[in-house]
Amino acid sequence: SPSPALPEIPPAELDLTFSFDTIMGFSKFSEPQAEKVQKRASNVMKLTQENEKLKEELRAMTARLEAAERKRQELASRFPKQQQNNTAQSNRS
Repeated sequence: SPSPALPEIPPAELDLTFSFDTIMGFSKFSEPQAEKVQKRASNVMKLTQENEKLKEELRAMTARLEAAERKRQELASRFPKQQQNNTAQSNRS
């Protein structure tokens, strides 16, 4: 059976095309506050990249798992008698 649907993580909608210097130039932030904002934005970008990487790894793992399950079902349908014999033998032991 197909694996249960995984929840979709919404894509990050970050528009960091403005430089922080430009943004800070128009704001009333003090230097320490500006550094905190810049650091936070940098952390958000790193986390977004990590999230994308993890989502890609999850997609690859799901694909491998589904392929293995298809192969298992294919083998089970090819050799149903052999599996029943093995089960009967192991039940006798």
